[in-house]
This record gives sequence, structure tokens and C-alpha cells, in this order.
Amino acid sequence: MTSRIREAHRAKALLRRSAVGLTALALAAGICCGSTMTATADPALTIADAKSQMEQLEVDAAALDQEYAGVKQKIDTGTQQLKTKQADVKTQTAKVAQMRLQVGQVALAQFQNRNLDTTAQLFLTSETDDFLSQISTVEKVSENQNTVLQNFQSEQATLAGLQRSAQTDLATLTKQQAELAQLRASSEQKLAESKAVLAKLTEEERQRLADEEKARAEEAAKAAQAADAARTGQISRDSDRGTTAGSSRGAIALAFAEKQIGKPYRFGATGPSAYDCSGLTGAAWKAAGVSLPRTSQEQFKVGKSVAIADLQPGDLVFFYPPAISHVGLYAGNGTVLHASNPGKPVGYLKMSYMRFAGAKRVG
Repeated sequence: MTSRIREAHRAKALLRRSAVGLTALALAAGICCGSTMTATADPALTIADAKSQMEQLEVDAAALDQEYAGVKQKIDTGTQQLKTKQADVKTQTAKVAQMRLQVGQVALAQFQNRNLDTTAQLFLTSETDDFLSQISTVEKVSENQNTVLQNFQSEQATLAGLQRSAQTDLATLTKQQAELAQLRASSEQKLAESKAVLAKLTEEERQRLADEEKARAEEAAKAAQAADAARTGQISRDSDRGTTAGSSRGAIALAFAEKQIGKPYRFGATGPSAYDCSGLTGAAWKAAGVSLPRTSQEQFKVGKSVAIADLQPGDLVFFYPPAISHVGLYAGNGTVLHASNPGKPVGYLKMSYMRFAGAKRVG
């Protein structure tokens, strides 16, 4: 009897374990199937989506590039200031060392005469008349000694201030160097993500994107060249009538930029072999005799605002608000000449392909 009861209990336990095992298998199968369904349910990446994602990543990289350029300029300025301060510290250190010798001599003189005031010296000297005649001279020497001590203390305080300032500048530069490296790494990450998006497309789709981009560039180049021909013709007609005084600064800036067409975009570059966006506009306007700030954000703060309808060749045109992460030169017929991003050389593009933020006239 006991044996049968034990067998029955074992049978029930076996059934329970079997049920649990089947449930676990069912759940596992459900999970696997679910993940498979989720993976296959993800829509395929379209060319339009890929293009949108890459453009945004490139815009983000450009914004980081302009931050990089701004920090780099601060580092360059700070480095020069630090060099000047370090030279001042060296000069001041030598000056204080020299004054320390004088202070030592003063201290020695005061030590030797520390117990003899003027009255005592008068009683002890055998040359009373000579001593009295020298009283004013002695007092003047004492006054000069005090001046030496005061000057030494002042110069020593100046040296300490210079040393603290130089140390602060050095700490700031070290921090900015770390920030610079982080900005560079972040920009490169954005570009790597853009390449990863492109890699998801088929070869045929990638070629289609490349063809579209080439067509855009050619369209913009033709429009800009037509505008240039029209300007040249107008200048010639004005010259024949004797009504022109020569090219404007904007035209000079644009002419400089046109000579850079085909040169590569490079992170933080200001020429002459490569440029970033604000590096190109800064170099172009420098050729026209106008100095511009380093970054697109700072360049946006100078000059006179211009409406799209009133744009002239060479005007600065800004894109992607609110960051103002990109700038180019207006080239006519709704086109801009710019250094866009890595992998794309300096060239033309229709303004309508970018989010307009504003325009400025600086010449």
C-alpha cells in the first residue's frame, strides 16, 4: 500500500515538472518569435530617410566644428598671452632678485646701528660739528632705505600676482585643450554615424544619392556662373558709359572664394590648402581688406542684416538656426559658395537646400 502511494506521488511530481518545462519552452519560443517578428517588422531604410539622417548628422558635425574653431582661437590667444606673462614673470623675478640685494644691504645697515639713535651718536662722536652737519644727510639715507623696502615689497607683490595669473592661464588652457579633443572626437563620431547610415543602403541606392548630389552641385554652379556672366556684362556696360568705380569688396571676396573651388573641407582649417565654412568666408573677406571673427556664430554678429531679396555677391549667408552652424558667400541666383563638410570640396549649392538663418553685409 505504502509503495503504491509513493508511486502516485512520484507520478504527480513528474507531471508537474513536465508542465513547467513545457511552459518554459513555450515562453522561450514566444520570446524568440517575438524578437524575430520585431526585427523583421522594422521598416527598411529608405533613401529619403537615409538622406535626412545623414544631413542632420553632418549639420551636427558642422556645429561641433564651429565650436572647435572657437575654442581653438581661445587657445591660440591664451597661449600668446601666457607667453607674454611668462616673459613678464622672468623679468620681474630678475628685478626682485636685484632689489633683494639692496634690501639685504639696508637690513645690514639697520642691524649695525640698531642700538644707537641720533642723540647717542651725537654724545659719542668727537666731531660734533661734522656730525650735526651730516644729520640731514643721514635722515635722507634712512628715508631712502625705507623707500627701498617699500619698493621691494611692491615689486614682490607684483611678481606674486603675475605668477598666479600665469598659473590660472595655464589651468584654463589645459581645460580648453581637453575640451578641444572632446569636440573633435564628437564630430568624428557624428561623421562615423553618417557613414554607417550610408552603409545600410544598397550599392544602387548609394549611387543614386551620389548622382543626386552631383546634379545639385552642377545646377548651382550653372546658376552661379550665369549670375557671374550677368555681372560681368553689367560691369562692362557701365565701364563703357564711364559709370563704374570698380569692383565692390563683396565681389573681391567672392572672386577669392571662387579660386578655392575644389579644395577640401578640413576640420578647423582656414586655408590656403583646405577650409571649414567660416575659415573660407574669413579668408575671402580678408582678401577684400575686412577682418572677420573666426566662427559662423561670431560672424553672424557683425555687419548689417540683409533680406534675401536684397542679397549681393559676397554677402555672408548663414544657415541652420538657432545654432548658426554654417556660413557661406552669396554667389547670385539663389546660390551660395561654401565649404560644406568632410568629403565635399568647396563649391556651390542652392540656398534652398539648407535652412536659412539670415544674411549680413560686411563690406
